[in-house]
Amino acid sequence: MSKVRQTRAESGARYGLDKRRVMFAVAATAIVAVGAVGFNGTAAQAATVSVVNGDFAAGTSGWEGGKNTRLAAGMGRNGTPGIRVTNTTTAAATVTLNDRVNSASALVAGHTYKATAWVRTEKPNQAITLRLLEEDGSFNVINSTQTYQWRADTQWKQITTTYKAQRTSTSLDINVLGSKLVPGNAVQIDDVTLVDTNAGTAPAPAPAPVPAPAPAPAPAPAPEPIPAPSGWDLAWADEFNGTAVDRNAWNVEHNSTYGDGNNELACLLDRPENVKVSGGLLTITARKEATPIECKTDDPRFPNGRTYTSGHLTTKNKVDFEYGRFEISAQTPLAQGTSKGLWPAFWLRPAESGIGELDILEAIGTAKGDPFSANHVVQTIHYDYIGTHSKQGTGYNLPSGTTADGFHQYAVEWEPGSIKWFVDGVKTYERNLSTTSWLDKAFVNEFYIRLNLAVGGSWPGSPTADTVFPAAFKVDYVRVYQR
Repeated sequence: MSKVRQTRAESGARYGLDKRRVMFAVAATAIVAVGAVGFNGTAAQAATVSVVNGDFAAGTSGWEGGKNTRLAAGMGRNGTPGIRVTNTTTAAATVTLNDRVNSASALVAGHTYKATAWVRTEKPNQAITLRLLEEDGSFNVINSTQTYQWRADTQWKQITTTYKAQRTSTSLDINVLGSKLVPGNAVQIDDVTLVDTNAGTAPAPAPAPVPAPAPAPAPAPAPEPIPAPSGWDLAWADEFNGTAVDRNAWNVEHNSTYGDGNNELACLLDRPENVKVSGGLLTITARKEATPIECKTDDPRFPNGRTYTSGHLTTKNKVDFEYGRFEISAQTPLAQGTSKGLWPAFWLRPAESGIGELDILEAIGTAKGDPFSANHVVQTIHYDYIGTHSKQGTGYNLPSGTTADGFHQYAVEWEPGSIKWFVDGVKTYERNLSTTSWLDKAFVNEFYIRLNLAVGGSWPGSPTADTVFPAAFKVDYVRVYQR
């Protein structure tokens, strides 16, 4: 699945980089020194891909900073040289360290590349990201992956991310980011490395031909991501390229009936049958099945446990933001007539509890004969749940020819005095202080992310005999941008 496709200029604007073009006119004997490794068949493959000045012994040579970033020589983890990356603005901002020359050239399709970096923040409670971007010869981003860590202390710790090359003869770009760094704060970085984990392996022999099975129906493809508007910098993301939920970023509810205020029916479980990361997707699956008796045994409606299971993830106490563009690419299970009782959602709640709820994506399924469409998306804000102020929101019908059970991009841009919603790049709704006097009272301070697939409840109603289970809510990525 190709998740990120954009021009080099778009990539630079999106990630806050000013990547300079550097030609690889270097003698073969000097290739390792400049950090480019060529592959001419298996014999030329090297395990360690030399990163340009990866130990920073030559100061900042070979590296550049992105927007809001200043680079300077720093102190490494063992008293050796490192690099210091500082926020130069008067507000919280994302800082970026970027290798001037892509650290691996001539990648091999299918090979997995592992990057590591030692990083510490000079002040606690900051976020660190290590990102790899595969680029073609025209500097178009083919795909990317990243690992996010929340640093509650100021100790040196290693961060690692891996990436499987999609094509041959492309290159790999390394970024280290400090997200939402407070003014004057800095990140110290040391010993950036890159390894081809498949080095020295011989190509697998071609398998004997076998009769091809009948082709299965092709899954709905994820759309090409729509670049974030100019002026937004990527602050945090989960591309779900690994094999498990990132527990540094997400909590997964277990033996819980979180959401009973809505009379929901599912027991929420932390198990692969309900929540898994695989094939570049996070999948939240609702199932019809007998559920653990320990899932809220005091509810008289379910003396023998519940009859549905599902999943609910949050970033509470792990990742939260005040303001930003929150974006998801997702496929809901809302097929017309066979999805009654299903309720996927992508929404925000305040980190310290209290007032304010921002619903970026909500939708409910339909039964046969229902007069409304399963392709209807709802976007809403709530002040509180006791009616102090009426909720405000809108509905949006996906364009003719598209369906809710295909991939779509849903986003919100939340700024002081303004909230704007988007579907597939189209602005669908806007609230500001002239329409909503309480906007800056309810939507201030930090909010965290929720992702869930509810079953039943006061709004969608209960499933019917026609509702198809298992039902999967698939998420290609979650991204947060900030100015």
